[in-house]
Amino acid sequence: MTRRAATLMLACLSAMVLPSPAALAAEIFYMDRDAFSNAYVGPVGPLVLSGEIVPGDYAALLAKIAEDPNRFLGQNKLILGSPQGNAEEAMKIARLVKSLYTAVSVGPLTGRCAGACFLIYAAAAERGTDGENLLGVSRPGLAESQWAAMPTPQAALLEDGMQAPVRAFLGDNQVPPDIVDEMFARPPTDIFWLTEQQENALTPKALWFGKLLADKCGWSESFERAVYQGRRPVDDLKELTACRLRTTQPEARKALAQALKDAQPASAPASAAAAAPAAPAAPAARKHSLRRAPHAESNKTPSNSADPQSH
Repeated sequence: MTRRAATLMLACLSAMVLPSPAALAAEIFYMDRDAFSNAYVGPVGPLVLSGEIVPGDYAALLAKIAEDPNRFLGQNKLILGSPQGNAEEAMKIARLVKSLYTAVSVGPLTGRCAGACFLIYAAAAERGTDGENLLGVSRPGLAESQWAAMPTPQAALLEDGMQAPVRAFLGDNQVPPDIVDEMFARPPTDIFWLTEQQENALTPKALWFGKLLADKCGWSESFERAVYQGRRPVDDLKELTACRLRTTQPEARKALAQALKDAQPASAPASAAAAAPAAPAAPAARKHSLRRAPHAESNKTPSNSADPQSH
């Protein structure tokens, strides 16, 4: 992709996600503190997606990555900190994250990942948390701000239409059945916090990704464990990491180029790609909704989480 083509694509993406002053969307920024220790690392940390996930956040994330693809793919990590949101938008983000082989993490500094956010976590090639009560599931649906902006019957109908696609998505990503059952057994406002055993069942490497590394690079859980326990030299793990990069980076760059190409307005000729289309109607600003009860916590008292201190 030429620099000019990338610039034109970024201009189109930016125009698609420009919010009105009242719009509410996830924050997307590069972290300058370690998500687990809170130690300052400078503006070189991984990308963070924080807040309610609403329509338009996929385009916003893609636009942020397109600003400097080498910076993002150099680390290829995404920190999640979203308490709820739109399930359809989250699945779009999840498919992008999966296609890029992006590792995701959830830490106490940036907050928990629940509701729609869990769909992104479940699809990632690698995933992990640092602490208890950081992953939560509930019946997939709309973002709270969407409920506040439309008649209740319309919102309920839209949520009903999401159930079958989300079930299929969870099956495709090999989410354990007991977690799926918990998700659909409760309303969107009733969060079930995964137990340590359930988190472990998701595995740090997705099953499909572990198989890929095993086939291409000779990876196995026992191999990695032996390195960490000092029974194999660290250089063995370095060789595995180099093999992983050789295997995934070319495919990730192809997937990103395709996502950027697909994001261009179909009606805009290449020569006029810089002409920004009209921004879509922005989601309504968050306000207290009488249509839903506050989030309930079904099985645990969640740990306190701090917002990012700087970005």
